[in-house]
Amino acid sequence: MKTKGPLLKRFSGTKRLSGILVGLLALSLVAVPAAIGAPFAYIANMGDRTVSVIDAATNTVVVTVNVGRQPYGVAVNSAGTRAYVANFGDGSLSVIETTSNTVVATVPLPGSPSGVAANSAGTRVYAILGDAVSVVNATTNMVLTSVTVGFAPFGVAVSPSGARVYVANGDGTVSVINGTTNAVVATVMAGAMDDTLNGIAVSPSGALVYVANASGQRLYTIHAQTNQVLGSVQVGGNPVGVATDPSGARVFVANAATRNVSVVDAATNAVVSTVGVGVNPVVFGVFAGGAPSAPSSSCDDQLAELQAQLNTANGTITSLTNQNNALQSQVTSLTNQNNALQGQVTSLTGQLNTANASIASLTGQVSILQGQVSTLQNQLNAANTTIANLTAENKALRDQVAPLQQQVDALKAEVASLKSSLAAADTTIDSFVKRLFKGATDLNVALAARDEAQQQLTLALAKAGTKDWRVKRAQSEFNNGLSYLAKGRYGLAVHEFQEAFEIARRVLR
Repeated sequence: MKTKGPLLKRFSGTKRLSGILVGLLALSLVAVPAAIGAPFAYIANMGDRTVSVIDAATNTVVVTVNVGRQPYGVAVNSAGTRAYVANFGDGSLSVIETTSNTVVATVPLPGSPSGVAANSAGTRVYAILGDAVSVVNATTNMVLTSVTVGFAPFGVAVSPSGARVYVANGDGTVSVINGTTNAVVATVMAGAMDDTLNGIAVSPSGALVYVANASGQRLYTIHAQTNQVLGSVQVGGNPVGVATDPSGARVFVANAATRNVSVVDAATNAVVSTVGVGVNPVVFGVFAGGAPSAPSSSCDDQLAELQAQLNTANGTITSLTNQNNALQSQVTSLTNQNNALQGQVTSLTGQLNTANASIASLTGQVSILQGQVSTLQNQLNAANTTIANLTAENKALRDQVAPLQQQVDALKAEVASLKSSLAAADTTIDSFVKRLFKGATDLNVALAARDEAQQQLTLALAKAGTKDWRVKRAQSEFNNGLSYLAKGRYGLAVHEFQEAFEIARRVLR
């Protein structure tokens, strides 16, 4: 399965990384058991295979936990007893026991995970892998199944009841998964097909789903019951992270390109404040907490009250409409009966006149047809002559079929041989590319990765053209790799070339 790279792609503008705390992409706050006391933040440090545990009361790192290679997303269960870390580099999920802050299990996954979320019951963990979501049993730490979703998924969120899992995809869609059957039950379009969706969050009541459209710089609101888009609001450049406050009255959107956070009033779906922050705020996950500054009433409660009033009004309208339709139906029925009788009289009169005219017309047509019979007889004689000529030509063509069939059989054998040779070559190339991308990185490896990515990108351009959105994205990844190569950052260059290579290969398949 092809996987998405561990660093956040699809940025509009310069991509930057503040130190090794890439775990800001996956910050989760949790109140651990009372023996520990204070809330803690778990930060994935992608560069050194660790998770920093920060005491929110003192703002200090109290312990550093060793996890897998290139840790990315982090999720904490609602009880605060387990933290789950998606290790992109070695395709695993580290399970941290929060009382002792030690890894108690490592779950192997069938791919490289990025985003991760846990249900409120603490029984299921969902990890983004390439174009699928792996469902992990939190009790046995075993993978139950993988659910195929949209192209290049990124954000994942679970409803408070655990009944629905929402996945933001890189093709402008949100996949809705049944939390019981692990089946995709709906696909919601939140933008255009070439739009990139990043962060996603569910309101505390589970009634609304918020998703950030990075391409359109908008926050979309989806009604969870109907899976319909209720509306959208313009936010900052390249929105990534989305979270709600505990009441659902405010929605916070981290905008990476414009270095700020948009604060949206959930009741009016309007931006009420824009807060400037640091460079490249790409935080995603549950990053908002505390009491809201807005009125304490939740927009979900307002929505429920308005929905009840709307249902009552719709019921009254339906009843009156049915009564009106019944009366209209009676009037229409009587009018139709009267018109039908008048129509029958007119029709019969017209039919009589038409019959008389037809008799006169048919008499003239008989004479014309007699002349046509003579003409057709001459044409038939000519056709018989043509048939005899074609029969002779057909015999000559049949004599040519056998030699041509032998040539076709020979060509089929040659095609089969070429396909076999091509398959062997593809296998060799894939083996080489895997060793290339997973080995130690230096200038020679980076140059070799560049050449392989450029070759596949050239083939993808020839097949799909420059306007294909996948080709555009592969070209962007390749250009980023060239930039890192020029700066001597060979590891990042190899990673970017790998992204371009894999996207181009998907286009070719």
